[in-house]
Amino acid sequence: MGRWPLASATRRLRRPHLATFFSTAPSSLGCPLHAELARRGVPAAASFALYSRIREATTPTPFTFSLLLSALASSPSPSCTGLTAPVAHAQALKCGVLAHPVVTNSLLKLYCALGLLPYARRVFDSGAALDVASWNTMVSGYGKSGDLPAAREVFARMPERNLVSWSAMIDALVRAEEFGEALWVFDRMMFESFKPDVVVLVSVLKACAHLGAVERGRWIHRYLETKGVAGRQRNVKVETALVDMYCKCGCMEEACCVFDSVHCPDLVLWNSMIGGLAVNGHGERALELFRVMFEKGFMPNQSTFVAALCACTHTGRVDEGRSIFQSMRHHGIEPHREHYGCLADLLGRAGHVEEAETVLLDMPMEPHASQWGALMSSCRMHNDISVGERVGKRLIELEPHHGGRYAVLFNLYVVNGRWEDAKAIRQMMVEKGAKKDAGLSFIE
Repeated sequence: MGRWPLASATRRLRRPHLATFFSTAPSSLGCPLHAELARRGVPAAASFALYSRIREATTPTPFTFSLLLSALASSPSPSCTGLTAPVAHAQALKCGVLAHPVVTNSLLKLYCALGLLPYARRVFDSGAALDVASWNTMVSGYGKSGDLPAAREVFARMPERNLVSWSAMIDALVRAEEFGEALWVFDRMMFESFKPDVVVLVSVLKACAHLGAVERGRWIHRYLETKGVAGRQRNVKVETALVDMYCKCGCMEEACCVFDSVHCPDLVLWNSMIGGLAVNGHGERALELFRVMFEKGFMPNQSTFVAALCACTHTGRVDEGRSIFQSMRHHGIEPHREHYGCLADLLGRAGHVEEAETVLLDMPMEPHASQWGALMSSCRMHNDISVGERVGKRLIELEPHHGGRYAVLFNLYVVNGRWEDAKAIRQMMVEKGAKKDAGLSFIE
């Protein structure tokens, strides 16, 4: 758990490097200083300096500490905030304001924002004043940190729940890729007569997309159309979630209808639509949309180029793919591993397996095994034993217990009549204890 920081908090306050936080001149401008403290995104030291001036002008109130803790949570320097958060906690204890839920909640949010969940849990279990927002903060904090069992435990113990409680639990499940359970919790929420907002529905649509549960996704779409959920017209996120769900389920006409109905799409929505068209066999339409996006004045990001390169791969447009890859730096974007992988996949599928191998060997970062695996598939498709042998052996070195890596090289040897090499690969597979997993498929 780590050392509980409050034992030495008082001593820290006397240290010279922290004493400067409380050394500014007195001021009688209580209300204006509170207004300054309410600003977000300021350095932690500046927030403490304002708190010092307020403390010298008047007695700090729960409202003061709520503002201070919220300001620290939004500080642009997490490392500095991590040092000063226990100091603010100690000051709140000294002033006796943790009896007020608004202060407790602000402190919980601060520790959760810093990833200090053990400290947040100590505050939560210490007998401080709690309300439903306190419980929601802990569920959300555990969910965002990946501790699903703790999120479940807190959610199950809640004395009362509101819509935010359900939203936090569903989000925690989606983050943990427990998509089926997320839909079950959503059904339970609806059974208890809670009306979902766009935040809940975006999370549920993500679950539907990953499960391929298109009928559930259509139900949510109809719900949005008929119930008039508050905030939908101003929230492009829910439209993006709908497009993404329909694309992942292969329902491209419905995805296009949603996309065309959005009056003010953002770049994320453009990327989702372009990528969805690309992976569903509509590469020409994806590249056309990519060009339209530029005409509309949108500047691409890394995800945009991944989608465009994917479209080139599925349409076999090698020259256009090379051109798009080379244009990235003109837009101030340095190619990442995913972009090199897409280019190599494009070249490999088109039969340029040696050039694809060169791309992976020359890229400034180490390729993933999956990228070598894609090239190996291209070598088998084009029956290139020369490159395929090198790539196959590299894959076995990278993943010696992955049976599929041996099987592909074995098959390549067999097709080319290299029986002794095939036998040696089979023997190596047995000696390593590698097994090829059976293929799986899923339908709703």
